Amino acid sequence: MSLALYLIGAPRSGKSAVFDALTNTPQGPHFTVRGGHRWGVVKVPDARLEALRDLFRPRTFTPAEITFADIMPPGGDGAAFRDALPVLGQADGFVLIVQAFGATDGEGRPLDPVAQMETVLLEMTMADFEHLGRRLERIRTDRRHGAKVSAAELALLERCHAHLASDRPLRTLELRSDEEKMLRTYQFLSRKPLLVVANVAEDSLRTEGPDLLAEAAAARGLDVLRFCAPVEADIALMEPDAQREFLAEYGLAEPARVRLIRTAYHALDLISFFTVGDDEVRAWTISRGTTAQTAAGKIHTDLERGFIRAEVVPAETLLAAGSLARCREAGTLRIEGKDYIVQDGDVVHVRFSV
Repeated sequence: MSLALYLIGAPRSGKSAVFDALTNTPQGPHFTVRGGHRWGVVKVPDARLEALRDLFRPRTFTPAEITFADIMPPGGDGAAFRDALPVLGQADGFVLIVQAFGATDGEGRPLDPVAQMETVLLEMTMADFEHLGRRLERIRTDRRHGAKVSAAELALLERCHAHLASDRPLRTLELRSDEEKMLRTYQFLSRKPLLVVANVAEDSLRTEGPDLLAEAAAARGLDVLRFCAPVEADIALMEPDAQREFLAEYGLAEPARVRLIRTAYHALDLISFFTVGDDEVRAWTISRGTTAQTAAGKIHTDLERGFIRAEVVPAETLLAAGSLARCREAGTLRIEGKDYIVQDGDVVHVRFSV
């Protein structure tokens, strides 16, 4: 199952245009419509994985994937977030599109990107506050009727409610690992990782200057990426050679789509590890800090259940050696146990017995 990032933003911020830029291909737009929302699956570019493909020449090549969702309604008022809670709660993270072009916003008011970002963030926080308030009321009612409710969970939810009441998102609330586990089923919007995209005008791509939006986002611990949706949509439709020429005209090394994916991985604290062989070369996405045994379960549950050990070598080391056999000879193919923390770019082969 691929990572799911949901695009949100104020009306006419350019959210749907950013989605088009992310899901366009040289063969045309690539997305499906389901439940009134648009869904597009994008391959995660990774030069290390491509080099491993060229080395092993497998029958199957499988990059990691991200599913981008263009959720309707697009937001802009608290009711929109409340109404969309069942859908938004399924996201792994959010990409908040902020209008950073033109003189006026979608409501005809003078453009203020910082205020637009803060308004949407506040709406998400308030949606969580109202949702949690209703949940707490039900829990208290159940307790009065004799239902057993975990005192630790109730105390945690009350702490979350107080945090939200001060207009602070739950992602800024420090939690122990056991508390994070308790909160997973609640799918709070303001707990999920979030990346801000400044949708800028074409002439802004060549200029740099004071960026109040980036400063405001940084104060909230959020990353910001500059993105010109019309230009990026055109780039995504081009073949690779034409892309490189077009990007060079703007002094850009790569499409913003690639930078957005990389920034999203950073914001969500994700890494990639690889499996290689004649049958398949494949990338797997995991959270930073994942153990070898848990990472094995990403490949197949049998590998996690029957985990014995993992043979591990960094992709760069394998590529320099030219084969796994040479890595074994050089002693760079390590044997790691179940508690080994998988590193970004590790090539992993799991030994297991079920």
